[in-house]
Amino acid sequence: MRQLFSMISSRRRLRLAGCLAALSLVPGMVAAQTSESPVAPARQQLTILMEHRSAPFSFIDPEGKPAGFAVDLTRAVAEDQGFEVKFDQRPWQAVYNDFLQGRGDILGLVGFSEERARLMDFSIAYELMHCRLYVHENSEPIRTTTDLAGKRIAVIRNAITHEYVERHPEWRVTLVPCDTLTECLAAVQSGRADVALGMQFVTDYIIRTQGIIGIESTELELRDMNYRLCFAVHRGETRLLARLNDGLTNVRANGTYDRIYEKWLGPLQPRKLRWRDFQPYVLPALALLGVALVAFGWQRRMLARISKHSAALHESEERLSLVLEASQDGFWDWDVAKGEILRSPRWYAMLGYTPDDIENSREGFVGLLHPDDLERVLTNEREIQKGRDHFSLEFRIRTKSGEWKWALDRGKVVLRDPVTRKPLRITGTQTDITARKISEQESETLQRKMQETQRLESLGVLAGGVAHDFNNLLTVIIGNASLLRLDHHCDANTTAQLDKIASAANRAADLCRQLLAYAGKGALTIERLQLNDVIRDTAHMVELSPSRRASVDYVLSPNLPAIEADPAHLQQVIVNLLMNANDAMGDSTGHIRVETKVRQLVRGELIDALPSSDLPAGSYVKLEISDTGCGMPPEVTRQIFDPFYTTKSTGRGLGLPAVLGIVRSLNGALTVRSKPGHGTVVRIYFPHVPVPPTVL
Repeated sequence: MRQLFSMISSRRRLRLAGCLAALSLVPGMVAAQTSESPVAPARQQLTILMEHRSAPFSFIDPEGKPAGFAVDLTRAVAEDQGFEVKFDQRPWQAVYNDFLQGRGDILGLVGFSEERARLMDFSIAYELMHCRLYVHENSEPIRTTTDLAGKRIAVIRNAITHEYVERHPEWRVTLVPCDTLTECLAAVQSGRADVALGMQFVTDYIIRTQGIIGIESTELELRDMNYRLCFAVHRGETRLLARLNDGLTNVRANGTYDRIYEKWLGPLQPRKLRWRDFQPYVLPALALLGVALVAFGWQRRMLARISKHSAALHESEERLSLVLEASQDGFWDWDVAKGEILRSPRWYAMLGYTPDDIENSREGFVGLLHPDDLERVLTNEREIQKGRDHFSLEFRIRTKSGEWKWALDRGKVVLRDPVTRKPLRITGTQTDITARKISEQESETLQRKMQETQRLESLGVLAGGVAHDFNNLLTVIIGNASLLRLDHHCDANTTAQLDKIASAANRAADLCRQLLAYAGKGALTIERLQLNDVIRDTAHMVELSPSRRASVDYVLSPNLPAIEADPAHLQQVIVNLLMNANDAMGDSTGHIRVETKVRQLVRGELIDALPSSDLPAGSYVKLEISDTGCGMPPEVTRQIFDPFYTTKSTGRGLGLPAVLGIVRSLNGALTVRSKPGHGTVVRIYFPHVPVPPTVL
């Protein structure tokens, strides 16, 4: 069988490899399209896991170095593709299990099977070997699979032969797993197994070189059982797989494969007569003929290679176009040196633009970014300038209709200046992840609403109970204190004590009102009013405060639409925020800015708003109070609206919770931006009364 296989010509073996390549897995085919990159891949070292006792394909020579057909072929492919290899040769079970655990980069000597295709991706086959059954020479002949019933078959554990026998339970055999093919043959010799199943070429090689006697092959041919020897990579390593396929194609085309094959496995085709046999007779004629044949062959070979590479390039471009179209991703290519960005039609269609709507420059892209995401994008650019090659970034980008879409931008620096290491060219893709982001926000909002609702319900019950009990207690306390003060027999000391009792009772009543305000159940007197008027009235109260340490600037937009609110509660909101801003100054002086304006909001724009980020789109009256105080770290910012939480030694922790409760009762929203050393900005959005249309 070996002689028959070796008689197959080099050209027919190339055709056979092509057929096997066509049967390879889809990931391998997809990976081929990326192999035609215009930029040479960076030289890197890859770890090759390979069996150490599989001569002549893979073994360790007497000097302790890797040797064999698969080893030399791997080196040739690595040289062609410009990467370095490090061989890790151990028993098959060890390297196979390590590769399944994600170790190493390439499994260098592995047979293809459908079972394994679900665990790894395969290259095109570089060799095809048939399998054969081997028995002891004194055993009964095996001519059909029916003769295998009741036999014990020795196979290499987790090898193709192992999987093949398990797929044929109708044989009714017993498996004897071994670690190597030599152990399988030894099991038959010792009587521990009746039959050994192995690759014919390797098995005959072991029997011949190790002098194993008493073992012979059977007459039964397993036509559907063969080894398609391949390289394997981890699932999803499409770029590496494409380089392996490209390398195998090149070493076959340039004759390197043939030389390696003849070195380890024998001649590709037997030659009965050689040119030197005729040299004494027709040397001049053969010389001329040889020159002509070499020239003709070189020409044909070059034409074939050009045609092949041209067809492969066309096919790769077509596949890349189809994959990008199917993925629904936008593609961009940034020539940093020229300052130009080339974008695919899908990139524009994703946002509703045309190429004429956006400048093909960095500024054209930056102008579309959401203000809150701009700094994150700029930080990513600075990291790329410092040497970072890959990035993945999520941000919001404005569509032509004015809406905001979430995009996932993934890119890579493909070219750098060899001297300065500055990026010269960056390419990447952009994916629309708006649906995913909305789903995540809705999930977070729902969870937060549930938690907030539970907390408000509990606090509402608590506040109602406290208010009821306080009313009863305070009525008795304040009533009796008032009666005692009418008693003419009370001296001045007693009257002072009664005043303290009344003052404490009034503070307790105020505490109850603040709790009800946080829960949104306080008594409201809704009026239509102007926010600017309330701010001006409240400003006098703040200016008279003895603890005032900051100057206050008022930037009030004229002609604001009216809002509906309780004046007292709205004053409470303004006073609490101004007092907190003033306290943030500490012992130093600072600056507070109060601003009002009309703001048009897009749905989902306020992703971190309280009490809910699901504020309907529309026009709102915005109140913004900012300070130049000490600012707050994120962990403090997250807790400032919790009842009784405070960072001040004299505070009760109910001022800001009451603010949030009042905003909630008015169907508004509130955001906080703060950073240590950079002050705090609080923005409140109030729905305003619809403005009647102007009658002309």
